[in-house]
Amino acid sequence: MLTGKVVRFDEVRGYGFIAPDDGSDDVFVHANMLDGDKWALMPGVPVEYEAVGTDRGPKAVLVRVVGAPAGAERNAAAGAAAPARAGVAVTGGRSRDSGQAAGGTEDDEGLCDVLSERAFCAETTEALVTSVSDLTGAQIVAVRARMLDLARRHGWVEG
Repeated sequence: MLTGKVVRFDEVRGYGFIAPDDGSDDVFVHANMLDGDKWALMPGVPVEYEAVGTDRGPKAVLVRVVGAPAGAERNAAAGAAAPARAGVAVTGGRSRDSGQAAGGTEDDEGLCDVLSERAFCAETTEALVTSVSDLTGAQIVAVRARMLDLARRHGWVEG
C-alpha cells in the first residue's frame, strides 16, 4: 500500500487529491474509493491507498484513513463539526438510522447522534445535486439555507 496525505478535498463534489509521501505527483481520490466515512477526508489526513494509472493521471483506490490531521485534537476541543454517517435521518432532536447501522445491522434503539450543520448541509447538497440535475448553484444554496433554518428550529442539527 502507498501512503500520503490529503491535500485538497471538495466535500460537495466528493473528490480531491492525495500528496504521496514519496513526493510523486498528486493522486486523484473520489469519496467512493474510501473504505469508511467520506467525511474523514480533509486536508492533512494521512491515508493508505492503492493507485491505478488512468489517461488523466494516477487515481487512488481502496483508500483508508490511517490517522487524524495535525491539530485535530484542538479542533475537537473547540467544538468542530462532527462527521455524519451515511443513511442517517434526523428526527425530533435525535437522529434515526434509516434501518442500517454502519455494520449493516440495525442498532438497539435505531438512534445515533444529531447531525452537525456542516454534515447536514453537505448531505442536503448531495441529495439536491443527485436528485434534480438542472438546479443552478444559486437554487441549491437557497434551498439548502431554507432547509438548514428548518432543521435549526426543530433542533435537528447541532452547531
